[in-house]
Amino acid sequence: MTRSGRHLRRGVPVVLLAALLPGAALAGCGEDDDPAAGAVDVDVRPPEDLADPYTGAYDAAFREDMEAYAGIEVSLVGEVGRIVSPIAFTLTGDGAEPVLVVTDREMPDLRPGQAVALGAEPTEDFDLAALERELGTDLPDEAYEEWDGDVFLDATTVEVRP
Repeated sequence: MTRSGRHLRRGVPVVLLAALLPGAALAGCGEDDDPAAGAVDVDVRPPEDLADPYTGAYDAAFREDMEAYAGIEVSLVGEVGRIVSPIAFTLTGDGAEPVLVVTDREMPDLRPGQAVALGAEPTEDFDLAALERELGTDLPDEAYEEWDGDVFLDATTVEVRP
């Protein structure tokens, strides 16, 4: 009888419980108890779920995640790598692979090595023919062929920084 006055059930023999309990207690023990063991950092957040646009330096971390910002205007600061044409240049940054930046107007005053700030939308799959149709102009194919199919920045604003 318990303190509450109810009788204990005798459905499971005490010997059987004594045999099962140590095994149950030990089942949680072992090498896999370390939370870091086998832990995998999985980013399950879809690109469409990025509520806050990126504002910062063009660097290796941004370059790695750039496709996730496709369709969202970001603000970047970087350096002009090389001039591709009057409406395009490459942007470089700390440890980042250069990225093509395309605007809809000519930028005759840009020079390699200049610091620039830009408002741009990362866009997937650069297609020169589509860009030429959109702008109504003919651009030099050779200058753009290395960027074919890559992610690029469609810039709405480019400002030279001192």
